[in-house]
Amino acid sequence: MKLGFVGAGRVGSVTAFTCLLNIELDEVALVDVLEDLAVGEAMDLSHATSAMGKFPKIVGGSDYKLLKGSDIIVVTAGLARKPGMTRLDLAVKNTDIVKEIAKKIVENSPESKILVVTNPMDLMTYVMWRETGKSREEVFGMGNVLDSSRLARVLNDMNAKVEKAWIIGEHGDTMFIAKSLARFAGEVDWAFAEKTTREVAAEVIKRKGATVFGPAVSIYRMVKAVLEDKGEIMPTSVVLQGEYGIKDVAIGVPAKLSNKGAEVVEVKLSEEDLEKLKKSAGVLKEKLKEIGY
Repeated sequence: MKLGFVGAGRVGSVTAFTCLLNIELDEVALVDVLEDLAVGEAMDLSHATSAMGKFPKIVGGSDYKLLKGSDIIVVTAGLARKPGMTRLDLAVKNTDIVKEIAKKIVENSPESKILVVTNPMDLMTYVMWRETGKSREEVFGMGNVLDSSRLARVLNDMNAKVEKAWIIGEHGDTMFIAKSLARFAGEVDWAFAEKTTREVAAEVIKRKGATVFGPAVSIYRMVKAVLEDKGEIMPTSVVLQGEYGIKDVAIGVPAKLSNKGAEVVEVKLSEEDLEKLKKSAGVLKEKLKEIGY
C-alpha cells in the first residue's frame, strides 16, 4: 500500500508518522514546494520506522511524480489559518493552490483517491473534485471526524452520558451536533457542548499557532478505513447530488469509507437537523459562488 502527501508541514508530517506507526505501508511519498523540507521529513521518518524494525520506502521532494501509484493522497498544502481568521477567509487564497495541485495529481497519479484537509476544507474538497474530474467517491474531505473528536472530549469533560455524537455540516462556523443521530442518557447541555466545540480550534491556534495532533489522528483514521477496506461510517465532507435535498456542494454527512473511497450514507435526520444542514450548505454555496464555482 502506498500513501502520498501533498504538503510536508506539521500536519502532513505528523500524519505520515501516525500512519507509519499504525498501518503496514509499503511506501510513503511526501511532496512539498519546499523540497528540502520534504526530503528532510522523509529521511527523519525513515529513521523513526527503522527504530521500530520497519523499512518501508519513504521518499520526499517537490516532484509530483513521486506520488505515482498512491492508493490515496492526503492534501494538506495551502496557506494556514491565522489567529482571528475563519476557515472561509482562506477560500480565495487557497483555491488557486488547490487547482494547481489537482492538475498535477491527475497528471501523475490519476488513479489515486484524494483526502482533502486544506482549509476551508469543504470548499477545497469541492474545488478538488471539480478540477480533477474524478468521481465524488474518490475525492472527500476531513473535518467532521476532527470536530466530532473534539466534541467527544468536551462531552467527556462535562461528564455527559453520551455513547455517540457527531458533528456534521460545514467544518466551520455553521457546524452542528446532529442530535437526532446521538445516543445518550439523561440531560445533556447540547448548546454548551456545540459552542465549545465550535470555538476550541481557534483557542488552540491562538495558543500554539496551529492544530496538528488532532487533525493528524483524524486523517489517520480515515486513511486506515480506506486502505484496509473497513467500510466504517463516519462524518465526511462529500459532494452531495440530491441527498438531504442538497446538491452541488461538499459538506459533512455520514459516509462509508472503504477501498471505494467515501460513499454517502443518507440517514434519517430530524427536521431541526435537516434544516441546520441545509443552512450550512447554503453558506458554503455562497462562498463557492465567490470563488467562481
